[in-house]
Amino acid sequence: MHRASLRRTSRNTAAGLLVGWAVYLAVGCAPPEDRQVFVERLGVDTISIESYTRSAEGFEGDVVIRSPHTLTAHYQASLTADGAISRMEVEWRTPPANPEARAPWGYVVTIEGDSATLERRGGRDPGTTRMAVPPGTIPLIGKTPVAFAVFEQAVRQALASGLDNYPVHFLSVGRGRIMANAIIRTSPDSVSMDFFGSPILAEVSADGRVLGRSGERTTFKAVGERVDAVDLAALTADFAARDARGEGFGVASPQATVEATIDGANLTVVYSRPAKRGREIWGALVPYDEIWRTGANAATAFTTDRDLEIGGAHVPAGAYTLYSIFTPESAQLIINQQTGQWGTMYDEGQDLVRVDLTQETVAEAVQRFTISIEPGEGGGVLQLTWDRSRFSVPVRVR
Repeated sequence: MHRASLRRTSRNTAAGLLVGWAVYLAVGCAPPEDRQVFVERLGVDTISIESYTRSAEGFEGDVVIRSPHTLTAHYQASLTADGAISRMEVEWRTPPANPEARAPWGYVVTIEGDSATLERRGGRDPGTTRMAVPPGTIPLIGKTPVAFAVFEQAVRQALASGLDNYPVHFLSVGRGRIMANAIIRTSPDSVSMDFFGSPILAEVSADGRVLGRSGERTTFKAVGERVDAVDLAALTADFAARDARGEGFGVASPQATVEATIDGANLTVVYSRPAKRGREIWGALVPYDEIWRTGANAATAFTTDRDLEIGGAHVPAGAYTLYSIFTPESAQLIINQQTGQWGTMYDEGQDLVRVDLTQETVAEAVQRFTISIEPGEGGGVLQLTWDRSRFSVPVRVR
């Protein structure tokens, strides 16, 4: 990662923290040498905060996440003499003020040699199991993509190995399985880790400290910045109070269903709606010249019970997936015959048709990506609207 790029992001992050809510930064109070504090943001919105301390014997910390509602976790890990995790204990809680409050739940993982004991406490599936694990396995804490303390543990193990491509194994306690990944040294002060086919990038110090992390090249998009200190208890109370007032973060990209009838044809679109969150959209969050899932999360589903003409192209009755591609001068809607897949699993060989979209500027920025089907005389219009742009294609019954 280019140091200047990450630091520029960090400066923007620090400025954004002061907008919309009190940060409670402990100004002028230098953190202990072994303490790490990270604020993670999606656009201008804070989605998690994590604080932990580390020593040669282990690490201990707390994390608060905001989506879909406020949750906190306390974790503590013990390390072996060679720096691997021998025991990790995690407890998740919902703040009492949160309307989604539930009993605490968590787990203890003990690793000895090539086996691990998983003790699940509370939750839907309490109990104890044993499983085989590779050397150096790192239990996950339960935060997406991975908690900063866990990520830093993987980085430290990678640096200690001397390998530029270090195979790392994460243990998902909830799923009871090993997830293989790798920490790749991309420069003397940066590493990357795969996240569903795209790299999470991080700036690191010579001794393995994570200085910042960016998921902007992944579908997760969040950026984490190291800060001096935060009042985590005060922030947690503030976030939980927002949940109680119905003003919480909620689902990052909630699912929506659009239903319309055009000349007797019943059309349905099921998609997820990402938010602008102060970000540049076209050519940035939605890159030019790349296939876009036309929303977020699972592939955007489209069904019709009658044969249609969309943009002049024949679309038989049936179920499809909608993808799209944009350039500075043009846009196309892609109607694909594969269905039920995750949004990033695009198979060009199953394209039915690609049709041109007409672009226009809207007067006021639309904060959440919106798909609509507007009936009209002689047919209707399928529209994609986000930020200050609307893309349209005519639809009629064949």
